[in-house]
Amino acid sequence: MAEPARPNRRLVIDPGADSSDASRESRGQIDSGGETAVEALEPRILERPEHRLSRGDVSSEALKVLYRLHRSGYQAYLVGGSVRDLLLGGRPKDFDVATNARPQEIRRLFRNSRIIGRRFRLVHVFFRGEIVEVATFRASPEPPESPDDWEEAVEEAAEEETADPPPPPRREEDVFGTPAEDARRRDFTVNALFYNIADFSVIDFVGGIPDLQKRMIRTIGDPDVRFEEDPVRMMRALEYQVRLGFEIDRRTTEAIARQHPLIADASAPRLTYELLEGLRSGSAAGIFQAWRKAGLIEHAFPDLPNHSSEITKILETVDREIASGRPYPTPSLLGGLFLANFFTLVKETTGDNGRIDNVALLGRLHDLIEPAGASMHLPNQTLHLIQQGLFTLTKMQKAPERGRQVLKLARQDYFPVAWDLHRLATTLGLVSAEAHAGWKRALERMSKENQVERSKKGTEEGRRPRRRRRPRRRSR
Repeated sequence: MAEPARPNRRLVIDPGADSSDASRESRGQIDSGGETAVEALEPRILERPEHRLSRGDVSSEALKVLYRLHRSGYQAYLVGGSVRDLLLGGRPKDFDVATNARPQEIRRLFRNSRIIGRRFRLVHVFFRGEIVEVATFRASPEPPESPDDWEEAVEEAAEEETADPPPPPRREEDVFGTPAEDARRRDFTVNALFYNIADFSVIDFVGGIPDLQKRMIRTIGDPDVRFEEDPVRMMRALEYQVRLGFEIDRRTTEAIARQHPLIADASAPRLTYELLEGLRSGSAAGIFQAWRKAGLIEHAFPDLPNHSSEITKILETVDREIASGRPYPTPSLLGGLFLANFFTLVKETTGDNGRIDNVALLGRLHDLIEPAGASMHLPNQTLHLIQQGLFTLTKMQKAPERGRQVLKLARQDYFPVAWDLHRLATTLGLVSAEAHAGWKRALERMSKENQVERSKKGTEEGRRPRRRRRPRRRSR
């Protein structure tokens, strides 16, 4: 078992500190855009009566993980965005745990777990409907791995459990660290707060509590260096600004303006993951607009359409429907970004007689979405659903005249995507409200008819007399 971490220095806000360079150097201060972060010997600790974070707001599954680690003699902290959101009075969508237990030790404590990751091993503890991610404290500032990396590491993890593990490429002492080192390698101060299950206190090594009170997004350390380490942090800073209603401090804002071309160097799976997280956040319109204004979209996703007014209207509709509880699958979200371009292609491939050249349209539609699919590493099935979902809109521009037409389309695997896109196209005026209402009535009628048919079938099966078995012949 790893030894408990010794006390470490922290960063606290000192507005009245001397701003001279000599004073900063002698006292170990870091300029942070008008305020000064001063190094101290101990972390700032908020005891239980001093904060609003309650165990009642933490999922029972996360509490099980925290308590089992603690009762087994390890440090166990709730970390990251969940602590930030709970202190703000919000409801986190997931919970992450950090501990001084090593991955194999965590794995032995939880039978319902799996080790993932290649550069740095994490443990996913599986519960019904929730996954709690558990990480060992680390000092490495390397960017996190993408979900694709996690999946590729599953087989490696399985092999490690059945065979002697190979020597690690790096010494564990160089990878794992103390709680203070783990806090300082994180992206922003408000994301580096720890909740200690041992005494229910909140621990702040980096000045996150004052920034949370001021609703300020501030990088930990030099923002230029942190964005060079992981350019995706620029996307996250702007996402937090919009989603949480925070401000970004001056040094971080200026660093984004200087470093935004670096976003093109980030891995495609990570960029796609961050894009989809933003689109599903409920604040997609504002987040996408902030990314576009900062120049991140054109460098990260050069093959995505960038029509600000049309995309803003579409994403505002997505935000409203997500707030009402409607889920949006990936093909529908990404297909919505191509709607305006697609209907331009429809006009260009429609002849004087009003008929669409379907072969030409399919070819140009493929040329439109294929580059984005390749650069974003989208699965072929996702591309298939986007392409067919968009193309199906050409058959839904008028209200259906026959029930057979509705039934035929509704049976296709891409129809749910087409229906989502049809609804979004209506908000842009690309499909008439009358046509959408006609399809909605037809689908509701078909759904009711199917329910009646299933009910009749179930009734008939229930009334069917049971066949009596012929008695067995006795052997003589």
